[in-house]
Amino acid sequence: MPLMELDHVFCMVKSEDDWAARLAAAGWRLDAGSTHAGQGTRNRRLRWADRYLELLWVHDAAEARHNALRLDRRAAGSASPFGIGLRGRLSDAERVDYWRYDGLPMTVWVHRDNEEAPERPFVFVLDLDEHRPPTVANPGALQVLRHTGPAPARLPGYHGPRVEYTPGSHRLELVLDSGSPLAVSAELSLSRR
Repeated sequence: MPLMELDHVFCMVKSEDDWAARLAAAGWRLDAGSTHAGQGTRNRRLRWADRYLELLWVHDAAEARHNALRLDRRAAGSASPFGIGLRGRLSDAERVDYWRYDGLPMTVWVHRDNEEAPERPFVFVLDLDEHRPPTVANPGALQVLRHTGPAPARLPGYHGPRVEYTPGSHRLELVLDSGSPLAVSAELSLSRR
């Protein structure tokens, strides 16, 4: 079975903060984003040719509270604000650690840590075979994810940038091979290799 690919990373942000303006001022291009019906969330994405960063926030708290993903907990600071999305197929042995979420146009497998260990990043697998081309692309590529938090993400084998883990408070640094370094939020930064 071929290895999965890193599809995207997400970080919960506050919609009212100035992260979009600061990204634009630093030369980063965001897409217009979309609303996730039934999840109570909305997003904007910073895309590269092969992966993207999803900046995600709760826009309907009641809807988010009643959705199985419970992204409202990740936005409220009671869980890790980060997510790591892979694309590909889980083996039957790997699938034991996941549950199937059917709220999107494709099947999504959500790691059980979302409920059992929410201090870990939200790990999920998009049951897709191929990359979806970006609508707005930024130059460069994601090289490394430096995750700091109470516990590391439990990831199956995948192809793509490595994840480096350090114990501590929630923080994510995305290391890129080009572009302007920037503190996107208190928990998220972009840096250059």
